[in-house]
Amino acid sequence: MKKILVSLLLITVLMVPTAVMAQQMNGEPADPSLSKNLNANKVVATVNGEKITSQQLAKQAKVNQILQQVSQVDQQLAQILASSEAGNSVLKKLQQAKLDSLIDNVLLEQAAEESDINLTQAEKDKIYQQQKSAILKKNQMDEKQFLSILKQQGYKNEAAYKKEFTNNPQIKINKLIEEKVLADIKVSEKELQQAYDKNKEALAQNGKDTSFKELKPRLKKMLKQQKQSKAINQYLAKLREDAKIEKNI
Repeated sequence: MKKILVSLLLITVLMVPTAVMAQQMNGEPADPSLSKNLNANKVVATVNGEKITSQQLAKQAKVNQILQQVSQVDQQLAQILASSEAGNSVLKKLQQAKLDSLIDNVLLEQAAEESDINLTQAEKDKIYQQQKSAILKKNQMDEKQFLSILKQQGYKNEAAYKKEFTNNPQIKINKLIEEKVLADIKVSEKELQQAYDKNKEALAQNGKDTSFKELKPRLKKMLKQQKQSKAINQYLAKLREDAKIEKNI
């Protein structure tokens, strides 16, 4: 249970949290083979010798949680996904995609450990306070509610949770990405003007053109995000190219 709140408080490179609490699923996985692999703790992949188990994959894929959410909207569709060959094919593709995400995270963690990246306690404290404030605001929680959730998650107090949070390797990964991958990304005035000219009609409001000056901040943010996403994907592609990766599913 403890890991749930940690992962939700921390804004990671590859996944952004959307809620404070996560619903746990009851019962066996929809795919019987997944249940078998989970019980055996089968190794589903190795990344430079580091193992990824079926248990880790099941936690990441959350097949049962997805099926439960689908069943709340359409029980028949959930049944088809759980029992048909086509449905299981979809779920297996989901597992493969989630496995790729796990592999990427392992590669990033390994790269962070091998780098000269370090964080001071002051930096960790600042990140913790920023993320805590963001979660309180997003979920309209006060300090008392936050502490109550920590206790429900099994933490003795906030200090115990903060210690676990600040030791999360994802913090170091984020700094690695910021310093080694994204630091030099910039958007030029020429690129902004070209984007404006190309999307001028689509960005018009109520049939009236919006000036370049008005749209510039929005365009800059959009282009920067696109460049950052491309840079991260290229960095991951290079890590994969240099790594020894074996998949067993």
